[in-house]
Amino acid sequence: MNQREEGFFLSTATRALIIGVAVIVVCIVCSLALYMSKQGKAAINTGTNQYNKMLEDYQDLNKAMYDGLEVSGSEVTTLINKLVSVRDYTAVRVKTKASDFVCYNYYYNEKDNSIDNREGGDFLMALPEAKGADHYINPQADFLGSVRKNANGIIICIDFVQQ
Repeated sequence: MNQREEGFFLSTATRALIIGVAVIVVCIVCSLALYMSKQGKAAINTGTNQYNKMLEDYQDLNKAMYDGLEVSGSEVTTLINKLVSVRDYTAVRVKTKASDFVCYNYYYNEKDNSIDNREGGDFLMALPEAKGADHYINPQADFLGSVRKNANGIIICIDFVQQ
């Protein structure tokens, strides 16, 4: 005797329809997940670029602050001594009323907008201490600062002109 158990049985066509609907739902969920991951990736890239820009600006903040700032000669000499002692990749050009621009730490080439520290180059590694020296920086004099950046946006030179 064949007795069928009591329960809910589906026909083959109904099972195929349920499987088809399930496949479509899975495809829709997968496509939504891919779409959202692409949107998230774009947002992350934008955020990363903004963070890198902010970090780049912050790293040069101690140099960028001199752009358009009027400082004393003692501040200029302190900056030069600091940059020379740590061999920072920055040239400092100073123009006094008694002399034209003089480079410290590195030589700044205006034509190429680049700096160079070749031995025997046209730059100084120490400040003249004698008050009568050609490139003496008067500690009480006022200097107007400006910064110069290379093509990568890195500050490579700080100019100071005596006012």
